[in-house]
Amino acid sequence: MNRSFNDHHYRLYLDRKLYLATIQLQAKMGLGKSFSAMLPFVEGLHAMGFLCDADYEVYRNKYSIGLEDAVTVKTPAQIFREEKKANKYKQLNRHFGGVLAQWSGLKDKTKQYHLKEAAKHKNLKNAKLVLELAEQELNSIEG
Repeated sequence: MNRSFNDHHYRLYLDRKLYLATIQLQAKMGLGKSFSAMLPFVEGLHAMGFLCDADYEVYRNKYSIGLEDAVTVKTPAQIFREEKKANKYKQLNRHFGGVLAQWSGLKDKTKQYHLKEAAKHKNLKNAKLVLELAEQELNSIEG
């Protein structure tokens, strides 16, 4: 059996509550059957830390498209912009990871700069961690 590695299939057997919740999601967002299963799957993988922010944004956007919107085909320029945006998110997340690693050695003025930048990108995991670290540092100084 020589199968291509392109297609990955999971057969899910949902109990009644999960099935009804999936149907409700499908109806509310106008999604197709597979998208109504994939969207919460992607959300869960991201929430559990198994999917990076940039990939999460790509998949969330992909699986949030309703059936009516799916009729429109993306142009190569649109696809390029989305990929460029995803790469920007990856690069920013890496940047904030570096800030985290160097945090204790940074000057206060530099920390303030990075805090402002992190506040602009709260949706990135490492930016959130920078904000949390600064808050913990502030609490330890005050307390």
